Amino acid sequence: MTKPSGESDAARSSGPQSHQASFGTAPSALAETAWTEPEHRSLVLETVVSPFHCLYQDALFFHAESQLRQTRSELEASRLARAAFVLYLSAAEALVHQAAVELGRPELWPMVADPSRPLPLAECWRLLPAIVAESPAANHRFDPTAPPWPQFSELLALRTAWAYPGPPPARRAYYRSRPDRPDEFEPMEPHEIPESLEIPADRLRLPKTGLPRDPYALRPHHLDTARGVLDAAIDALDRRLGGALTERRRHRAEPTRLIVPHDPPTQGSPL
Repeated sequence: MTKPSGESDAARSSGPQSHQASFGTAPSALAETAWTEPEHRSLVLETVVSPFHCLYQDALFFHAESQLRQTRSELEASRLARAAFVLYLSAAEALVHQAAVELGRPELWPMVADPSRPLPLAECWRLLPAIVAESPAANHRFDPTAPPWPQFSELLALRTAWAYPGPPPARRAYYRSRPDRPDEFEPMEPHEIPESLEIPADRLRLPKTGLPRDPYALRPHHLDTARGVLDAAIDALDRRLGGALTERRRHRAEPTRLIVPHDPPTQGSPL
């Protein structure tokens, strides 16, 4: 299985990177200034953070680590996969809320991005083009039944199921003993359901994406699916916005500037 690389065209990245690396040329500017300023003078680097960029990079890191741990320990791989999945969906949430504030009409963006009146994430993604000034969304018919929207809805539904677990019957998961090691159990696949149990296949897997409902059953290859769906949803939303969502990498931009504080004026001695 290959290591996650960059995103799709709409959300392209070179892969996991440190926060310092996202500053671009700022560190070199810092080094140049350090040669010319007195040693005692402190320098300040100011940046405007993109939570989407930060969280997506973290998700890529845990995604890659999950794949690397797969051969050593499925338990570790699953734990890292869950972390990556939650981060991917948190990045999706940050993306739409940030876009609403930056692109939406002043009187309308609070409909989507007011934390005191939160909307379901699926509604935020659906409404964003309608609140953006000069949005071309009217020329693009939104079909919620066309890919990637049903698949994206399943991603959101899975996260909701983890956050709002429901009664015990809704949380039942099923495991099957391994034929070669009867004392070990692994998540049951739909085709392995014994007829006598009458467990519906969608009790184990979501029908559109095939993602497991049981969080302990999440594996690295499920992350490949989830990330592909998220990237496709970003692409589709960007098209509905006429490219404004990712124009000049706006969703990833973290502009920085170097500040050289001036020494405070020396107070004169009283006569």
